[in-house]
Amino acid sequence: MLEAELDPSRRPRQKVALLCGPPGLGKTTLAHVVARHAGYCVVEMNASDDRSPEAFRTRIEAATQMESVLGVGGRPNCLVIDEIDGAPTAAINVLLSILNRKGPQEAEQGGTAAPAGGRRRRAEGGLLTRPIICICNDQFTPSLRQLKQQAFLLHVPPTLPSRLVQRLQEISLQHGMRSDPGALTALCEKTDNDIRACINTLQFLYGRGRRELSVRDVQTTHVGLKDQRKGLFSVWQEVFQLPRAQRRLVGQDLILPTHALLLNDGDKGSLTLASQRFYHILRVTTSAGEHEKVVQGLFDNFLRLRLRDSSLGTVCCALDWLAFDDLLEQAAHHGQSFQLLRYLPFLPAAFHVLFASSHVPRITFPSSQQEAQTRMSQTKNHIQTLVSGMAPSTRSRATPQALVLDTLCLLLDVLAPKLRPVSTQLYSAREKQQLSSLVGTMLAYSLTYHQERTPDGQYFYRLEPNVEEVCRFPELPARKPLTYQAKQLIAREIEMEKMRRAEALAWAGGGPQVDQGPSGPASLQTNSGDKGARQPAPHNHEQRLEHIVKKAVVQEQPERDFFGRVVMRRVAVPSREAEAPEKDTDEWRMGVAVGRSEVWFRFNEGVSNAVRRSLYIRDLL
Repeated sequence: MLEAELDPSRRPRQKVALLCGPPGLGKTTLAHVVARHAGYCVVEMNASDDRSPEAFRTRIEAATQMESVLGVGGRPNCLVIDEIDGAPTAAINVLLSILNRKGPQEAEQGGTAAPAGGRRRRAEGGLLTRPIICICNDQFTPSLRQLKQQAFLLHVPPTLPSRLVQRLQEISLQHGMRSDPGALTALCEKTDNDIRACINTLQFLYGRGRRELSVRDVQTTHVGLKDQRKGLFSVWQEVFQLPRAQRRLVGQDLILPTHALLLNDGDKGSLTLASQRFYHILRVTTSAGEHEKVVQGLFDNFLRLRLRDSSLGTVCCALDWLAFDDLLEQAAHHGQSFQLLRYLPFLPAAFHVLFASSHVPRITFPSSQQEAQTRMSQTKNHIQTLVSGMAPSTRSRATPQALVLDTLCLLLDVLAPKLRPVSTQLYSAREKQQLSSLVGTMLAYSLTYHQERTPDGQYFYRLEPNVEEVCRFPELPARKPLTYQAKQLIAREIEMEKMRRAEALAWAGGGPQVDQGPSGPASLQTNSGDKGARQPAPHNHEQRLEHIVKKAVVQEQPERDFFGRVVMRRVAVPSREAEAPEKDTDEWRMGVAVGRSEVWFRFNEGVSNAVRRSLYIRDLL
């Protein structure tokens, strides 16, 4: 497992090791022992001390790339970064940039040669040639997502209670402190097998003069606790699994008395084991701090457990608890009743009473909510794209809800007629009318076919917007789709119809009307018959004031010969009706008036922060 491949710079592919596990297991001590055993001088830094990226970069480069890397005895340094899960994402990106620096051999293989005749740019930093060991408690921290992809991940398992009790008893005997195995077992359970917390608690009690450890001392003391917040998987596992030491007493006193809920921590010694487990789950879920994720994990995993109730009564009770939790959150966040948040941790405790068993649960990270939100977002985008591109006459009668519930399922059947894979010239009159109606319907709903390519090199046509994802479900029987040739023919006819309509609108000079009829060819011939009666509208760039003045000046200048003399031509005098559209127009009169004027002003649309003052036209005249 430790034999890794080397890169062209003779370095391992995974240049950083990531130790993860519960707190207090000796991960930092293990890193020091391994580094010293390999012949390195250990340089330790805590990622939670200074969170700025620049300070993080400076400390890493000082430990791995400066001249001081050779310590006492000529040993190179090994950098140990503790609590890396407490570092921000910017600091993790700095570490990744140092890890991804390439040497000259890798640069030559990548084809990034220096330009000829110029100076090479100095690299931002040197090549990393020293090992780095990162230590974290929670490997599922979002900031470590990219680091785990490049790191050699080592998970340190928790210590068995029996081994820890035996070791603590040896330490107590060496220091003259009597302790029975029951008290040490209670100490291990309270600290969750945290070696550091157990030793610190024994040291504290010994320093206060206690020479004998009892169970009451363990229950009343609150020292030696550090990093008690557990991960999500640990919380879910404790909810669904019974403790090993209490397997024989499962099922006793599942119904808690009313007075037991009012007891404080000091009176837990008189509670039953079921009540103690209830309070333990309350404490664990309260300290987790991520109630929504905890509840989502319980919802996604409780149906995968081995249910003991054949009538599914526990499932119905669990669903009632989930509905009650939703009502509490709604009342707290929407009604500003935040005092109700104190009752949220009772849901995991109820799940523990209903579903906890001695079997090890197979827990997966919850993804159903994320998948549902992604699917809903995609569906809304498809519907919004479809509605925004529809014809106004069609859009006025089609709301998004009506499209999803009533129209789209039937529309997909309309868009899949039986078409022969031959040229359209060989179609009969009925088939041409059917194709024309299909093209008109797709244009009215702003639908078309786009050609795409699969990773294996095959081409296919996809409906855009892809409304098939909105109303087609995998459980329904699949319907026969159109062939590749039919989709290609429909896509070509749609593009041709769009060009016909755009050309007709340009000659007609009208606005951007989308629907001119059910289909283009027959209706466009009636509109194109009077295209000579109206001139096409000018382009946008020709409607500026400079072009209007230039056009008016050119029209006013008389025709001259080679020597500059005015040429007088005899032409037929046109009638007033024919001359009016050319000369006596608002555009022509405006161009002549502005061309003869000495003062011009033009409005520029936008925002300016310059110093401005009020100026009237009468002040310029």
